Amino acid sequence: MQNTDLRSYVKKHPDNKMAWYLLGKEYLGEGQEAKANYCFQQAGEVYEAFERSKAPADIWMDYQEKLVEVSEQKEKKRRKRKMWLTLLMFLLLAGLPPADAPGGKHEVADALSAALETEDDASDAQPVKEERGASKAPVEQSNVFTAAAFGGKNDGGAALAAVWSISGTGVHTTAVLGMQASDKWLVWKRDMPVKYIVQTNSKGKLTAQSYDAKQCNCKPPEASSKIKRLGLAWTSKQETAAVLSSAIISYHKQHKTWPKSVTALAQPFPNNILGETSAEMSEMFPALLAMSQAKVQAGEGSSTGDGKTQVVETSEAKKAPFADTLGGQPFLEKPLEIIIDKSNHRLALISGSTIVRMYEVGLGGKRTPEGSYVIADKVVNPNGHANGEFGSRGMQLSNTNYAIHGTNEPDSIGLDESLGCVRMSKADVEELFALAPQGTPVRIGKDLLPELTPAPQAEQRYKYKLVPQQNNPNKTYHWLN
Repeated sequence: MQNTDLRSYVKKHPDNKMAWYLLGKEYLGEGQEAKANYCFQQAGEVYEAFERSKAPADIWMDYQEKLVEVSEQKEKKRRKRKMWLTLLMFLLLAGLPPADAPGGKHEVADALSAALETEDDASDAQPVKEERGASKAPVEQSNVFTAAAFGGKNDGGAALAAVWSISGTGVHTTAVLGMQASDKWLVWKRDMPVKYIVQTNSKGKLTAQSYDAKQCNCKPPEASSKIKRLGLAWTSKQETAAVLSSAIISYHKQHKTWPKSVTALAQPFPNNILGETSAEMSEMFPALLAMSQAKVQAGEGSSTGDGKTQVVETSEAKKAPFADTLGGQPFLEKPLEIIIDKSNHRLALISGSTIVRMYEVGLGGKRTPEGSYVIADKVVNPNGHANGEFGSRGMQLSNTNYAIHGTNEPDSIGLDESLGCVRMSKADVEELFALAPQGTPVRIGKDLLPELTPAPQAEQRYKYKLVPQQNNPNKTYHWLN
């Protein structure tokens, strides 16, 4: 952005310290040190914070672009409102009594003129002084999280700019967690490191701290144990939300209607779309159901079997279970899928371009088919045995004799020794069984996934309450193990 744009923005928003700082950086790049120093003085604590953290230059470019975008949006709103106010003034003046009548044209015209002169944007105005005797509203404090790619050319700039662009009055602490970038993939982990923390105080002032030595070219402090603990809870919650929203979509595809509760998703076999549940799912179900309905209506149309639209409008659905997530929406917004790479014996559970889990698996070489499938039967202790050839969990691939299952030959993991099925270790297959709802798409091929360290540590596994009666005593499975 040219500094002419920044000068215009600063003129309209003289209290935006970040804008002053960016304008100073522009002047400094042009060799106008005197003007730059003046801007840095106006920037105050923002200048101090970012000169210490030495955040990457790309962040400034992202933020500058966001400033222009927001400014243009505000200008459009201002022009539109001015047009309507002008029209209203014309209509009122056309039908009002004579100008010298009490309460006539002059009073209305003065009021509307004042509105036209002061309506730039309520969000840019300074808070008015409290009237005597008025009670001060309590300031709500919140801890918000998001995640972004770091490594290579990725520095989290877009996420950091997004934090600033939506910040306003109120006390907020927003932590940006770092995801590893590998080719086109982003790697999700429970214990992703804190890369930045941006804070907004009660007056809307911003401060930022980098916790990444590579990004700030400094020796940053250690992130607090509290923010790390909250971060772990946040990543766990995002996984639960991804599982539940994927199960809701799967239920809708199967039944052409919407589930009324988590219980509808967690039935005994063969209606066990969810293999495991948690109390947290019930809390977020109304909101995720409403979001899923909105997506289907926007993209596919809504079908409930009888041609009618079914939308949840309960007060529960309007609550904000994701107020701790930047933007107020689940971070893992794409439905879960499974990719199996025959080239490196890897199985990944993904959401869009984010790898949520990666496991090493045993395959059958050419005997393992390539193509697209879905998780059909989800069975606990296939054929009645937890330690049999199919292990403690089995997930059949469409209407075939191939499945993802456990094994009583753990040494075969990473090798091509099966007759075509996908073998997994006990801990891995039980976690995948809990994470991947019935109906999850599965794609098998070659050279699909990066070489990454598989499986999380035991304490970071996805563990919830197993749905009862998920065995199938009425069928003997003959999967090609």
